[in-house]
Amino acid sequence: MKSVRPKPLGPPVGGAPLTAEEGFVLARIDGYLSVDDLVALTGIDEPRVQQIVTRLASRGAVALDGPASPSSGYLPDHGSNPSLPGTETTSLADFAAALGMDPSVFAAADAGRGAVEQPVRKMLVETHAGSPLPAVPPLPEPEPGPPSEPESGDQLIEVRDEEELVVVPDEDAGADASADDEESEEARAAKEQDYRKLYESRFHVLTVDVRVGVAKTVHGIDLLALCLDADSRVVAAILENATCGLQHVRLIALHHRTSTGLEIVTRRNDFLRDTLVERRLLRNPMSGDTVLGRVFASKRVFQTYKIAIDRDVPELTRTKGRGAMRQKFGQAAPEERADLVIRTEGRCLVLMTGCTFDAKTTSIMCARPYNSVLFIQNLAKFSATPPALLAHLVKQPFVRKIPPLKKLLLQHPNMPGDVKRQM
Repeated sequence: MKSVRPKPLGPPVGGAPLTAEEGFVLARIDGYLSVDDLVALTGIDEPRVQQIVTRLASRGAVALDGPASPSSGYLPDHGSNPSLPGTETTSLADFAAALGMDPSVFAAADAGRGAVEQPVRKMLVETHAGSPLPAVPPLPEPEPGPPSEPESGDQLIEVRDEEELVVVPDEDAGADASADDEESEEARAAKEQDYRKLYESRFHVLTVDVRVGVAKTVHGIDLLALCLDADSRVVAAILENATCGLQHVRLIALHHRTSTGLEIVTRRNDFLRDTLVERRLLRNPMSGDTVLGRVFASKRVFQTYKIAIDRDVPELTRTKGRGAMRQKFGQAAPEERADLVIRTEGRCLVLMTGCTFDAKTTSIMCARPYNSVLFIQNLAKFSATPPALLAHLVKQPFVRKIPPLKKLLLQHPNMPGDVKRQM
């Protein structure tokens, strides 16, 4: 029975309704698949498939023919064309009726499927009869032409496809920019090395008084080389030179190692306003109290805090920055104080030992809701947190949802007693 090809005849007659398994096998019987093919297609055991096919045949749903003829070598027509043999297939409506569903829902789908598949079946039959299918012409190759320049200034790369030339953004543009920065840094170091060699060969052998006189009149690369001199009097002479500019001052701020020479640089506010000069003065380990005081004088309290925690500056400069921050915090406006505490989420309070909040700063901070664990913890650990601010924090819905945070606030010595009794 393995080679028998059952043909569908219609819905089963009489008896109990088909099971899901029987309906599944019946839906795949098309008159071209043998019982052995149905076993491979459905995945059901062969004895069970033979039993189902026999039961469907006894109820008139399928007809059992003999062994199938050898394959004809082309796809069979599974449609409903009456002019072709063996085209009787089970429609979706018949399958729905076999499963106990409403067959009218699938009637429109059967009609649409037949209208779409009919031209395809006809082409396959004609091909088998000897009429070849029309050849598909190959895709035309793109004509080479001059590459178009991109309109924007971004770096672009071209990707050639089989059909068109596509211009896409270069994802490595950011990496190239970083490489350019590194190259510029390397170039700057190479130039400074050349300045060092020139200074050692031409000016180092001269006395200090001669170097001072030369620094007032030379220009160009010779003046840049003299910026590496270790004597403060030479630095003062360079600043008196008419051609002295920011490039010379930046070299002095980076390489000079006397507090007197650095103090001479900070006497000019136009030099001190340069960001690179300021950064190099802060990172110079020989910057004294006078130099740092002039740098901190123009800074707001938040900018001073950033210098106080900067790991690129020496420890002595950070220590002086903390002192300057505490001094500025006591003299700053209430809005600036509240802004510092809120923007840093209370991290600045670790460096503000001995500082207090005034009434205006407290009222500004009490006018806002808070939902930051770190901010509330830092305020709960700060000894000078005002009672009004503690009472405001402990009443926040965010704090009430976290019992350990609430307990930490209630343990603060400044927490009002009436608030503790209410909690």
